[in-house]
Amino acid sequence: MATQKQTGPMPNWAFRGMTWTYAFIDLFSSTSRRLARLPLRKGMIVVDYACGPGRYCIDVARFIGPAGKVYAVDVQPLAVQIVRGKAARQAVVNIEPVLARACDTGIPSSCADLVLLLDALHQIDDRPALLREVRRIIRPDGAFLVEPGHMKLDRARDIVVGSGLFVHVSTYGRDMLFAPRPATARTDTD
Repeated sequence: MATQKQTGPMPNWAFRGMTWTYAFIDLFSSTSRRLARLPLRKGMIVVDYACGPGRYCIDVARFIGPAGKVYAVDVQPLAVQIVRGKAARQAVVNIEPVLARACDTGIPSSCADLVLLLDALHQIDDRPALLREVRRIIRPDGAFLVEPGHMKLDRARDIVVGSGLFVHVSTYGRDMLFAPRPATARTDTD
């Protein structure tokens, strides 16, 4: 019997459980190690797509400084609320929480220097729409970092590259870096 994939945000109880799980994991592993490997620079515009409870966006916002900006995007209203609260409590003013409708972020086109999709690709129902939205918001010289979560690395790479919108640049552990394919570039399938 086939199971139907859930659409929309996860229930609040599941989101809270995920948040507690991440808090426990973060006691034993440092998010700063991943951040140290990110291609971050002062003044960047970063989109933390599917930001969840904001494991990375506060530290990213601090690193890029007040001239930069982090869009913390999620379809889960509770995620946006949690990130907004964390930013306020920690006086981090360069974070803009964004409640996405499906994959639509409403973020201006070609503005992001870096888009992060960490431990979320496996949860996205409409991956083609996600990848089109990421390609729309990323600058031509920007970068897209994907950690596939509960998905095999090869499968995740095939999904992103197979969209025809991105080229694979490098892999470090389970973090894959992609660059936007220029609009005029042709693929082998064209």
